[in-house]
Formats: sequence, structure tokens, C-alpha cells
Amino acid sequence: MKRFLHILAAAVLLLVSCQEEESIVITPKRQPEGYIDLLVAYRTGKTYYELSTTNDILKVVFNDESEAQMSLDGVCFDLCGDGSPRVVATGREDEYLVGGFPTGVARNVNLRDEDSYPFYIYVQKSALHIRISNGNHLVINYKEKEVTPTPGPGTEPEPEPEPEPEKFKELPKIYMTTDDGKTISSKTEYKGGTIKIIDADHKYWDTDVFETRMQIRGRGNSTWDPWGKPKLPFMIKLEEKERIFNLSNDKSWNLLANWVDKSLLRNRVCFGLSKIVGMSWTPKAVPVEVYLNGAYFGVYDFVEHKKVSKERVNINTEAGDMYFEIESNMDEPVCWETEHGHPMMFKDPEYPTDEQVAYAKKFFKDFEDALWAKDFQAVYQQYIDVNSFINYFIVEEFSKDVDGNLRKSTFLTLPMNGKLEMYHLWDFDISLGNCDYYGDGKQPWEGWWVKNQNGHGRNHGWYYRLFMDPEFVKLVKKRWNEVYPEFRAFYDQIDVMVEDMGDGPKRNHEKWNRLNTYDWPQYKVTGSYQGEVDWLKENYAKRLEWMNTNINNL
Repeated sequence: MKRFLHILAAAVLLLVSCQEEESIVITPKRQPEGYIDLLVAYRTGKTYYELSTTNDILKVVFNDESEAQMSLDGVCFDLCGDGSPRVVATGREDEYLVGGFPTGVARNVNLRDEDSYPFYIYVQKSALHIRISNGNHLVINYKEKEVTPTPGPGTEPEPEPEPEPEKFKELPKIYMTTDDGKTISSKTEYKGGTIKIIDADHKYWDTDVFETRMQIRGRGNSTWDPWGKPKLPFMIKLEEKERIFNLSNDKSWNLLANWVDKSLLRNRVCFGLSKIVGMSWTPKAVPVEVYLNGAYFGVYDFVEHKKVSKERVNINTEAGDMYFEIESNMDEPVCWETEHGHPMMFKDPEYPTDEQVAYAKKFFKDFEDALWAKDFQAVYQQYIDVNSFINYFIVEEFSKDVDGNLRKSTFLTLPMNGKLEMYHLWDFDISLGNCDYYGDGKQPWEGWWVKNQNGHGRNHGWYYRLFMDPEFVKLVKKRWNEVYPEFRAFYDQIDVMVEDMGDGPKRNHEKWNRLNTYDWPQYKVTGSYQGEVDWLKENYAKRLEWMNTNINNL
């Protein structure tokens, strides 16, 4: 692996012809020289141990010592390392987009692999990925080269030593101490203290110990229950901006307790799906173990706080842009309910001017009037970013997030004189089979939720109306079929996330001892941590196939 990392560090990141153009002219492209050699390597199951790029040429050395070279001229190429690749989608004329940029390559599912064009190649630590124009995704795995020593004359070869198992890296530990030595009892008033973060194994960053002053308070709605849920979520403000765990550079952070999600996974799983569909911002999260005033509190998600900033919700409020939350509690200073029953709140600005309030209320009224107009198919698009509404729907409906039906925890932005955008996702502890009050009488992986129902009942709300537009339905089906293979592949990441936490979940559940106890609104008490993980995976797999069948049958 060290050899591979060295190659990644030395390789040149190519600048390729992924330039955005005003008009699209898609012309057939010639296959780059060497593509067929890589296709053959993929089909024959070859692995590689060395990869390099020089002068727009990708060179791959396989473990059988054969080689292949392919021209990267006109091909989008990324060295991702530990990072994620750019999102692949299709735009006008069914043209592939990579990270939102046109490639000049049209999607054609009728092509054979050998007749297709590779439009996006990216390299991660474990594999070389080739996306081709018929929609297929070719993966050639990396395998470190085995070195066999040559014995001298008349000597027996020495037996190879047993490989040492890779040392597991412990979760980072966060130690918080309040100035008065007392626990957190308010979610509105901050309390002063210190925070120390220890990541001795450098699991997520290169800092051994980080310590600073902080302010801390409680956070959350149903999750904030000091009388019934002793493992509480927290909001932290650091004294100065810090790029904790190589995340964004900011003062404000959340510690999510995941009390009712005993798998400790659902938020991070759904944030992963958010990245796949390409929401404008996906909160980054890292699992950690938390101590407060010397007491162990268990495994938490350390998460970027949702706020307007350059690296998070990147809008310009000084220019009049607005950030809203749909939330039935309506607990911000300025709130109102739209005519079709959606509870709106200003998040930023927190205290808008009278003119801004009037502008926002008029915009939402005009949007809903357009959506319920007789000829709504021709007019509602001027009010909303349709793609963002589709991406939001796919993740929220797939996860069957009980709050995702435009009732709670929904975040939108409205640029001045622009379109309404579903900007980011949040709060998935009651999703993917972890809720017992859907009220539809179905298994948790069955049935429409966001499509047909909002907080005011069935057959009501924006999505119910949007799905009456055949063009919107067509776009949903198209987008679903683009991301479905990525959702299916992401299933394997659940086990990776579990392994990444090591013994953390064991210590967490030994502390709270709730695996055999019902905690509202659990659908099922499994009795073990592995049972919780298996229940999550079962719901993920079954919901995926239910969605695939039913979206394509719309």
C-alpha cells in the first residue's frame, strides 16, 4: 500500500476537457487508445500493483507483470486517494456530467462495453474505476505486489513471516469539562468549559492532542430529553475557528448522541447517500467517544453544524439570500405556515427585516399558487431548483425518514431573485426501519412516504402535487436509475463503518444497557448490537429493491 500511496503523491493530476459550455453539441468520440486493453484486464479479473500518469497517458502494471497504457486525452480523470469521486449524472441530450460539468459524451445503454467510450476514470486506494458511456462501471482492484526473495546457492528458502495484522486505530476521544463541574441542562444557554480531543492513532487528522476553551449547550428536539434520555446531544462553540478532523474550518460543531439509533450508523449512512446524489452541502461526520466532566457518555457523531458559511451553507445573506427550515415546532423568532401547510422558519437571517419577511411569504405563496394552478406543469419550474427537489426526494424517500415529508428538519435556500433549493439533508436517526408510527400499516421498507404524505396528512403537500407532472416523474425515474448502482454499492460501506468503530459500540451499550429495551420510536428491539446492524442492513437492502421497482413503475 505504501508503494501505491507514493505513486499517488507523485502522479500529476490531469486537467482535462470538462469545461462547461452554453450550448451542447455531442459528437461521437473515438475510443482512446488502450481502452480495450483495460477492458480485457477487467473481464479477466486482473489486479494491478502500480499505476502512474505521464503526459496524459495512464500506465497500469498488473500483478502478472503485463502492462496497459491508455490515453487520457478528453477523459475526466481524478486521483481520489481516501476521498470520494465526483458525482456522475446526465444532463440535456442525455449527456454525462461529471461533478456538474459536461463531458461531451452521450449516454447510450445499447452499446456493448467494447463499443463504449470511457468518460470518467478515477483512482482510489483500493481500485481503478472506469465509467463508460453505456452506463457500466468497470472496477480493476489494486493488490500489493508480492516480493519473493531469491535464495542463495545450496540454501533453503526461508519461510515467509506471518504478516502482522494492521493495528486498529481507536476512535478519537473527546473530553469536555464545564467550568462549574455540572452537567448540561439547557439547550438555549451556553456554559463555559474546556474541550480536549485526543486522536493518538491519527485516525482522522495528524494532531495527537488538541485543547481549547469552548461554550456548550444542549441541542435537538425529540432527542433533547434530560429526564428520559440520559445520553444527550450537544452543541459546541470553540474559542477560535479550527479545522477539526480535517473537516471545515469553523467554531460551531454538533455532537449527535444517536440514542434511539442503536446501530449508531443511520446519520452517517444517509450523509453518504447525500454525497452520492450531490446535494449542495453534505454535513461531514466522524464517530468519536465522549467524556463529560470525567464520565463516559459513549459513541457520538462529531458533525459540522448547519449554518451559513463558506464551507457549509454557502450563500450570501448580505446580498439578500435566505436560509429556511421546515420545522413543525416553529421555534425560531420568525415563523409562519404556508397556505398548503408547510411550517416555515427563517434560519438566517435570524431576525429578517420586514421587507425580507414580506418577500419570503409572497415567494412561497406565489410558488404554491403556481403549483396548484390549472396549467402548473408549465410554471412551477420558475420557482424551484427541480434537480435539488429530486435529489432530496430520492434520499428522504429511500430512507423513509419519518421527518422527511416536509414536516421537520428540511433546509432550503432562496437566493435573492433566484430559485428555491433543497440545499442539504439532516437528522436520520428515525429512518431505515427505526420508526413505529408511520401509520400506513406496511413493513418499514414498503410504501410511499414523502411522495404522498406531509405533516397534514396523505395526498397533500408539494411532492404530492409535483408527482402529478409527467415530466417531473420522468426526471425522478431518470435520476433514480443514475444513482441506483451507487446506492447498491454503498450497502457494503455499512460493514466498513461498523469495523471503523471497533469496540466503541460495545463500550457505548455497556454504559447505557438499552439493547433489550424499547426506546421510542423503535420499530424492533433486536437484543444485540449485531442485531441492530443487521436490521439496518435488511431495511436498506429491501427498501432499495422496493424503490427500484416502484419508481420504475410510476
